Amino acid sequence: MPKIIKEKSIFKSKLFNIKQAQIKFDNQILDYEIISGTGSGAVLIVPILDDEIIFIKEYAAAVDDYMITLPKGKIDDGEQLIEAANRELQEEVGFKSDSISLIDKIYLAPGYIDHITYVMMATNLKPSLLQGDEPEGLEQIRVSRKKIDMFLDKSPIVDSRVFAAIHFIQNHGK
Repeated sequence: MPKIIKEKSIFKSKLFNIKQAQIKFDNQILDYEIISGTGSGAVLIVPILDDEIIFIKEYAAAVDDYMITLPKGKIDDGEQLIEAANRELQEEVGFKSDSISLIDKIYLAPGYIDHITYVMMATNLKPSLLQGDEPEGLEQIRVSRKKIDMFLDKSPIVDSRVFAAIHFIQNHGK
């Protein structure tokens, strides 16, 4: 197993810490850069209301366009997964749930980013709205579970985590 023998921060921002790491393999030492997020990761929630999944359309600054995604957000310091998921649900789609479960966890690009996203499923939704931190209202798009593949195929920009979450739901009996 390779071993990190030296690591130092080379740049920090409000959201990221870029580190330079020296990693020792059997007979060589290689330099890597690792991007770390701040905090304890994020939650991405699959909200199921009746037989529909609630997606949102949200501006994505990195691609300067709108994307299809699911309610999601950073886990605040000291916050448990279910608390974070319930808060994000209320802020982004106006529902809360007393039935939230962890489906799985995913890594975006584990070769150089250590960020983790916990994929959660929320059922038994009840209206409840909290003020979020979004600069504009988020458009909700409710899609029948039977039509999800067609919906995602037609959408030009989809958050890659959505595909993983939907795969978990469709293929693991969730």
